[in-house]
Amino acid sequence: MASTNQQQRIILITGANKGIGFEVVKKLIEQPSSNSKDIILLGSRDIKRGEDALKQLGSPPNVHLLQLDTSSKESIAAAANEIKQKYGGHLDVIINNAGIVPRDNTIQAARETQVTNYYGVKMLNEHLIPLLREQGRVVNVASSIGPMALHCFSKDLQEKYTSETLTKEQLDLLVEEFLSTYESNNVEKIGYRPDLPYLVYGVSKVALIALTRIEARQYSGAQNIFIYSVCPGYCATDLNNKAAGARPAALGADSILYVVDTPNHELENGGFYLDGKKEPQICMDEAKVQFFIQTSKKHLESK
Repeated sequence: MASTNQQQRIILITGANKGIGFEVVKKLIEQPSSNSKDIILLGSRDIKRGEDALKQLGSPPNVHLLQLDTSSKESIAAAANEIKQKYGGHLDVIINNAGIVPRDNTIQAARETQVTNYYGVKMLNEHLIPLLREQGRVVNVASSIGPMALHCFSKDLQEKYTSETLTKEQLDLLVEEFLSTYESNNVEKIGYRPDLPYLVYGVSKVALIALTRIEARQYSGAQNIFIYSVCPGYCATDLNNKAAGARPAALGADSILYVVDTPNHELENGGFYLDGKKEPQICMDEAKVQFFIQTSKKHLESK
């Protein structure tokens, strides 16, 4: 990773024992311009899987395993304490890569998805952003499914999720209201589209992109912290059983690393990016949205 600052940086990647997160770590240590003094924290919920990932990488001396379950407040607090004890209590980059897709259509799966993809990121950032040094940055890994889903929601919901005055408390209420009506099979009443493929996952990413904008406003002042959301693209990973036709996870890592490597003055704080291009919070391309819906339904029917 190119840097004009020779100060040792500490970079945390969550969910980094496999998939796109693993590829991010791999690219960070393989980049010829990388600052060899950088410390990379490979976040993994499972220690054994994290150790296996380190071995696959060749156990580089600047990559360290950090046990971290982003859905657990206790695990996040323990990770923060470990960073304070071992790494001077400092971070320079946080990449919130860990995420899940619901395993079925139950309310339990819906809640677990929101807990990991939205609430977990919010909780981790609240604990770890205070450890970021000046000019630090946070990358929340979202998905283009978010903007496409938001396109299909009511105008009222669109306005709420994209409001420049939206607060975390209001965003929490939006997610909680979705889960409540999802449980009662009544999401259409409040403006969601019940037949939308990957609705639960899409809502989690709509919320994450909205959270990114809120956090960017919150931390851009005295802390001088920069926060971005990014879509890695539809990559072949365990999340989709390495779906045929999906692009390599390495390309997803490139999309993420763009907002890690690019100077902050060339990016929009709070912006959403895909493959080096800023994307809208609501996808306005009707043809693109319809193609996503049709192909997703075919994919789900073939399972």
